[in-house]
Amino acid sequence: MSKLKTIIKLCLYEFKIEIHSKRVLLGYLVGIVMILKQSAGYLLYSNEIGLSVNVLEPFIIAGNNYNTVMFLVLGWLLVISEAPFVNSNSTFLMYRTQRTTWNYAMILYIMVQGIFYYAITAVSSIVVSVFNGYFANIWSPAIIKLSSGGNKVNALEVYFPYPQFMRQESVFSAFIITWSLCLLYGIVLALVLYVFNLFTNQIVGAVAAFLFHFLGYELMKEGYMVIIKYSLLARSVPVLLIGSELDATLPQSYVLFALLIVILIFISGRIVKYVDFKEISRGEE
Repeated sequence: MSKLKTIIKLCLYEFKIEIHSKRVLLGYLVGIVMILKQSAGYLLYSNEIGLSVNVLEPFIIAGNNYNTVMFLVLGWLLVISEAPFVNSNSTFLMYRTQRTTWNYAMILYIMVQGIFYYAITAVSSIVVSVFNGYFANIWSPAIIKLSSGGNKVNALEVYFPYPQFMRQESVFSAFIITWSLCLLYGIVLALVLYVFNLFTNQIVGAVAAFLFHFLGYELMKEGYMVIIKYSLLARSVPVLLIGSELDATLPQSYVLFALLIVILIFISGRIVKYVDFKEISRGEE
């Protein structure tokens, strides 16, 4: 129990430091702007046709748009780009506890920060929708009309040609699935960055996470359906898993993300035993 308390205290300490970081604030701003850009297009569309929307729909549309997801993740990577968060102040705390305890505290920080990041971006899309929306577990006439059209509204750059997805999932389940897959994918990328940063440096870790993300984006955007299932980014987009012919299911994707998270946490626990914290902290001062 004392170890758990120490982990939580270290995690809270990291939040106190990072909450004042311009980098973190900028990362959140990038995420919110990307979500609001897609939400604004949908809301303008609904106003033009004179139909109300479900307040959960803007995030569902944004979270299933390739380009929006691409840049939403970049905002998240900016938030946690300084992992493993070592500086002259935190080094003192590390030497007062075990390395494994500190490692678990930083992983907990990444996970909780991820929950906040994706929750705030989702809430921002809900807030801007309340003036022309309602909250219920039913798809709105606006999105039904949009999905039946098939093609995007060019002037507004909004589209959602997934009627089969809407028939299989309710609004509530679609929102939860979209949000949770975005979060899991974001945590996997954050842990990739964190692990690389532990035994290399922040530049290498950031590059590794970005290349991992960009490769997944290219596979999802350009790859044939035969190989697109190997893109983790594609597996974080529900409309590609539900109501499509992609050979990847929703349960499989959840299991894969969970397995990768466990493996990365295990690797970090081994690497942290050999990390030179003094060398890392020099670059953070």
